Amino acid sequence: MIRNVIAVIDGAAGSCGKGKVIGEIVTDKSIKISAAITNNGPNAGHTFVDEKGNKMVFHNIPVSSVNLVAELYIGPGSSINPEIFANEYERLNKIIGDRKIYVHERVPLIEERHQDYERKHITSGSTYKGCGAVQREKIMRDKKLKFFKEFRNAVVCSSSEWLERLEKHLNNPNAYVLLEGSQGCDLCLNHSGNYPSTTHKNISSSQMIADSGISPLDVLQTIMVIRPFPIRICNVTQEGRYINTGAYGEGAELKWTQINLASMYNDYPISEGIESLYGDPCINRFLLKEYINNCPTIALQIVFGKNYQTRIKDINNISLLETLEIERLYYKSKGQTIYQTAFLDLSQYEDYPENTIIDQSEQTSVTNLERRIFDLDINKLINNWRVNKPSHLYLNFFQHLSYEYKGITGNFDDIYFNRYLREYLNWLESKIKVEVCALGTGPKNNERILKKEFIQKIPR
Repeated sequence: MIRNVIAVIDGAAGSCGKGKVIGEIVTDKSIKISAAITNNGPNAGHTFVDEKGNKMVFHNIPVSSVNLVAELYIGPGSSINPEIFANEYERLNKIIGDRKIYVHERVPLIEERHQDYERKHITSGSTYKGCGAVQREKIMRDKKLKFFKEFRNAVVCSSSEWLERLEKHLNNPNAYVLLEGSQGCDLCLNHSGNYPSTTHKNISSSQMIADSGISPLDVLQTIMVIRPFPIRICNVTQEGRYINTGAYGEGAELKWTQINLASMYNDYPISEGIESLYGDPCINRFLLKEYINNCPTIALQIVFGKNYQTRIKDINNISLLETLEIERLYYKSKGQTIYQTAFLDLSQYEDYPENTIIDQSEQTSVTNLERRIFDLDINKLINNWRVNKPSHLYLNFFQHLSYEYKGITGNFDDIYFNRYLREYLNWLESKIKVEVCALGTGPKNNERILKKEFIQKIPR
């Protein structure tokens, strides 16, 4: 039996950069990919950025479409919103070309009523894209439910035809089949330990295999993509409504200011705040009030929570960390990600003036709201290893540990790493008992430090 299936899965709570890793695999000319399968819905948002900085976001369509010869499949674990799918198809039309996209006959269509149902019934955190509600109808065999028919070159494939087509790829000893995972293990319905702050389905390599109609015996390896500091989605919706999106196990919630300062000045972010590192300087309350008055309401909600209106009136009791977050979000609202803080005395960083802060905060590709960020709960990551047994870890967002590695490329043995970073990597590998194959250092394709070759050869 030939084993040629590679699964790429997110080992945290999403947004670990699966799109980047998939893109690196399928654009590598030494790796032949014959087919790629997704089981995603519109709540998935995978990003590929080419070497020139051109950004593409994928929902249903495989990221592997950037490989212009791979055959593309959308599996029955997917759900499609016709409007979102049409927009995605048009955006990606140049790379799809004349290729067919084979959509399984049991891919349901999301309608407005599905999104309305989720807004009404889900209070534990959701993108409200209707993915859970449409799967609910599918399970109940609801007569109102509609299934995908066709759009342009995206054509329906019967279950029998699906299995027959895939078998040709699975029997090819000279090429790989790529399974593209969606969301993250810590959003898994059953095994994340985060219920009800989860997604609508199970997230694991075995579930990806089952949804695709592939035998576990066909799988060659699983690559688990992780990040040093996991994320969750924002607790505030675009409409200003508060939702409970959950925590990250025992990992303390951090602020982006803590990540920014620690990565720039070679410290590990501490959860207690930053006063112990930088003292408690005399905050210019007049300037702080100006920032507050000119910050978007949603930024104030993110920093202070539900009682933000009461908190901003009591300006003398706003902490240093909250002050720095307000300053950061004030500049971010103006499109500035590099600024000089007025509240700390910092040494000069590389070619920047003194007191410079570089904001590395992120927005989700689905809701466009700022992500929350947490310290790593290593026990959760160990549990995700237990469920998936990956062959390698791919550590993305390495620049969050040390910003000097932002955009660095090369081989691990040729690059200097200080004791702090080497100890971190040794600790991670010893805890998970799996090697880190690469360190992602930026969003662009091949912005990475390769620690070891991570695509195994197909056994013959």
